[in-house]
Amino acid sequence: MSSFAQNPLFSKSPQVEEASGALWLKRALILWVVLWIAVSVKFVVQPEKKSVYPCFADSSINWWADRSLYDNESQSTGFRYSPTFALAFSPFAMLPATLGGILWSALNIALLVFALRILVNEIFPGDWTKFQEACFLMLSLAGCARAIWSAQSNSLVFALAVFAVVSLKKERWWAAAFLLAAAVHIKLWPAALALLLMARFPRQLGVRFAAAGAILVIPPFLTRPLPVVLQQYQDWYALLTGPYRTLRQAGLRDAYTIAKHFGTYVDDRVYTILQLGLAGLALVWCLRLVQITHSNNTYFTGVLTTWVCWQLLAGPGTERLTFLLAAPIASWALIVSFKERCYPSLAAIAWLMLIPLGTGGVERLLLPVASWSPAILPLGIIPLMAWQIVYIESHADQSLTAQEIKHRDILQHQGSPWAA
Repeated sequence: MSSFAQNPLFSKSPQVEEASGALWLKRALILWVVLWIAVSVKFVVQPEKKSVYPCFADSSINWWADRSLYDNESQSTGFRYSPTFALAFSPFAMLPATLGGILWSALNIALLVFALRILVNEIFPGDWTKFQEACFLMLSLAGCARAIWSAQSNSLVFALAVFAVVSLKKERWWAAAFLLAAAVHIKLWPAALALLLMARFPRQLGVRFAAAGAILVIPPFLTRPLPVVLQQYQDWYALLTGPYRTLRQAGLRDAYTIAKHFGTYVDDRVYTILQLGLAGLALVWCLRLVQITHSNNTYFTGVLTTWVCWQLLAGPGTERLTFLLAAPIASWALIVSFKERCYPSLAAIAWLMLIPLGTGGVERLLLPVASWSPAILPLGIIPLMAWQIVYIESHADQSLTAQEIKHRDILQHQGSPWAA
């Protein structure tokens, strides 16, 4: 027998593969810790440079001083979030900027990594090895690092969305409702995910989500005088419905960007119709998921992917840093496409366009020779959504895992609407 075959390093035993996968998983987690250390050093050296943390902290301070959160001309904070978020950010704002920024980044990274691991273990269809999970974490880090570096809240929003989807899968309706409502109080666009899910779970989620959203409006009224809080909410509403709603900032990247850089003028009203039309197509696809797949994991993965694709292509306020949302989805598609030999070139094109080619540095580098380079990011959503449709359609008739069959049978016995 060959000495190589006797050497455990070259064997194919499950024990060796498990140990190797665990080692790679540890390395991937260490890379995320390194990212947090780098961000922490940045907050020590330059706490206010290329960071939205001062915007969040200043707005919390303005809240307690009864100054308008949304008077951006005089305050110059650019704050667009709810009064509830300004209040919730107070524990960080009370700390020195460096310490507050370090802790805020730690919270976002920890919740995001936890959400990514939950995706692998609870949501994504199929069985994943630890090595594949490690690859997923490293590929996702490549796409999330820039937004985390800027102390954005997008990682927190994505984590809340994942936690809500997992809660729905486990039929924890109130938990899902509050998690979705909390995400909406940070940024309004997670409401699109809530609507897509409510189309499938109207009775379980609809009233609960509305109640949770209303309850989360109350805390600000418990901390400041009633007239002041009412004015804050009026100012927030005026900001969201005023000229800012259609203001095209330089950093926006969406379908409008594609049209602009390929010489097509789109009126604001026409673009609104386009957004609603694409939202309708997203809803139709999510309803089709119910018909073509009996797998909970495939359904929730499809809904999550569809929400991300719609938001980044046609949703409101999609900036370059918002594409953090696409990193986990594109990384999942890339790994699965090679693992199952399902159109890997299409998934690879999407990943390349959304992560390395879509960064600001590459965009600026290409700009002199390709004036349309800002459109690379939103264009990358198209192959990602196309791959998802092809993948799910081609796997629609595959058998369920034993765990999913057991879960489906229990729901059917209980008369749950999921069995429909």
